[in-house]
Amino acid sequence: MSSYASTSTESPVTTSSQTAYPQKDCLACRMTGAAAFSGLGVYALNQANQQGAFKRVRPVGSPIVAGKITAVIGTVFLGLGIDRLFI
Repeated sequence: MSSYASTSTESPVTTSSQTAYPQKDCLACRMTGAAAFSGLGVYALNQANQQGAFKRVRPVGSPIVAGKITAVIGTVFLGLGIDRLFI
């Protein structure tokens, strides 16, 4: 018998009344997370605008798809920021 063997036979038991997230985060934590996600989203949308993603005629030398992908990423992060604040 090893010296590391546990003498207790108890194991953690989860009941159906316990949820994956037993408590909500505090308001400061939610606001910090929402600000971080929203700030990243605004930054990505600003970069997409500089790459010409929202213009009808693409500026010479700007990437074709990268601006649109950056715009989608910015929109996703803005959505995550709003979701983090309210949920």
